[in-house]
Amino acid sequence: MLFQALDKLRQQTVISTILLMVLGLFMLVIPGQYDITLVHILGYVIMLLGAVMVWDFIGSEKKLVNCILFTCALLLILLGVYIQVSGDDILKVLSVLFGILLIIDGLHSALHAWMYARRAGKKWWGILILLSLILILAGITILNNPWWHITHSFVKVIGWVILFAAGTGVIRMILVWPIRKG
Repeated sequence: MLFQALDKLRQQTVISTILLMVLGLFMLVIPGQYDITLVHILGYVIMLLGAVMVWDFIGSEKKLVNCILFTCALLLILLGVYIQVSGDDILKVLSVLFGILLIIDGLHSALHAWMYARRAGKKWWGILILLSLILILAGITILNNPWWHITHSFVKVIGWVILFAAGTGVIRMILVWPIRKG
């Protein structure tokens, strides 16, 4: 049962990493005149992600973790709607969103490296901690970014950070998996 859950987690990690890499590359190569359109597409994607999370909640057991995820899904839907209806505040909202998500991802990665990879005797757990700290610093930088008024530069910075986060996910998978059965 545990290894089935780990295999499912690995599949989800691979899919999300590929999607993040595609999104990061797309944000880097898109011409400047399409930046606002990209931001609106991102709003729709956030709403769709929230809707999928709500759909998962409807079919799941009603445990505390699932209720917390349901609350996050509703917040994502509201954020996506806000991105669609807000005007000039879109970049500030996105910088806060990406900054907080990067900080949470970095903290989550550091915790898992410390709690699981180190205890499992993985010899590269220190690299995972370092990459997690870089993710946290990138999140703090984006939260306090100087690019709010320059849409194209901000989109490029977000693209690079998304690529770095996806690369960190790949390195995390290479260093932590495979977990030996029995």
